[in-house]
Amino acid sequence: MRILPLISSILKNRRRAVPRPSWCTYLVCFRCNARCQMCDSWRMKPGSELTPQQVRTVFDKIGRLDVVRLSGGEPFLRVDFPEVAEAVLAASRPGIIHITTNGSYPGRIVDFVKSFSRPRRLRFMVSFDGAEAEHDANRGEDVTFSLAEESVRRLLELRSRYKVPVSINHTVISGQSMADHQLLKERFEPRGVDVHTVLAYSDSAMYGYKRFGKKATDLIQETGYPLHPKLDVGDSIRFVEQQIADLRQLRDPMLRIGKSYYLSGLLARLRQVRRPKPKPACVALRSHIRILPDGSVPVCQFNTERVGNLLQQSFDEVWYGEAIREPRRWVDNCSGCWAECEVMPSAIFTGDLLTAFLPSSGRSRDDGGPKSPQSKPVDGAAANDRETALVALSGPSEPK
Repeated sequence: MRILPLISSILKNRRRAVPRPSWCTYLVCFRCNARCQMCDSWRMKPGSELTPQQVRTVFDKIGRLDVVRLSGGEPFLRVDFPEVAEAVLAASRPGIIHITTNGSYPGRIVDFVKSFSRPRRLRFMVSFDGAEAEHDANRGEDVTFSLAEESVRRLLELRSRYKVPVSINHTVISGQSMADHQLLKERFEPRGVDVHTVLAYSDSAMYGYKRFGKKATDLIQETGYPLHPKLDVGDSIRFVEQQIADLRQLRDPMLRIGKSYYLSGLLARLRQVRRPKPKPACVALRSHIRILPDGSVPVCQFNTERVGNLLQQSFDEVWYGEAIREPRRWVDNCSGCWAECEVMPSAIFTGDLLTAFLPSSGRSRDDGGPKSPQSKPVDGAAANDRETALVALSGPSEPK
């Protein structure tokens, strides 16, 4: 993170002014070879997708960014994905390019890392839904556990030479999926791979076939969480409590703090705390910009109404024009979701992540606010890679 721009963004976001974006989530395609029950991306019409040259045009308009998350759909379905990523790098020079993949193309992933001009800026997150049986039943025959595991294994083989971190996104989709979490940890953590979790939503405006292009206001619950119907609330509460207890197993203190922040807020909402904490002001349409495959700009994860299109319009017209004013007011008046992909940029770019653990923050056990996680000895690699940890705080792009 660039310190002076970060401070400037924090000050502007706290005043509800409009900074330029620092964090971008770009869906390179909706196409997906998985058939997940909790995501309709594969049901959506593919629509038009920016060519690498058009990607360069769009990101040239945005300018310098700190973090770009490349997601989908499945990004590696695009045979030109390496050119897309290079275009993003050339135009916006992000310190981090975070890629979420289902791991079904291990060969393409390896070739991409080896050919990318700045491999040390890459961060990979490979998605799993549980152990073999649950994962394969949910994702389908083209996106198997064995393929995803092979992608992790081959990325680990590249780690020492290319310095590309890899982690696992465990989307908890059912009781069995929840029970499988310990198995995933036992399988991957001895290899030095952190296993992150996200509780699947019941739906969203970004990946819900019937909700895309609309506001999903009913899913935004200030004192709750839109839990997937196959998940039990009581079981989910106990699961998150255990996740918090296990935070000390994470080696990097920055990552530990960020996960404590998010999980504490999630637990408060699952418990139906009346005024749950933490609750940062949302930075959607401020420090966080989302871009859809065709270059259009939606509001957020739970409101995919478009405010403009950066391929067809100038940045100033989209970001400061008349059309974005009402959507930005909608964000300001929103009661607040607890989607990690929205929460963590907001926590960082409002400064709430820093103030949450200060004694003067006034957050007690009664409001569900985060508690400072216990420290554990940090090895040299973790201690020297704070930027990796900070981006890891963004965790899963979406429950997918």
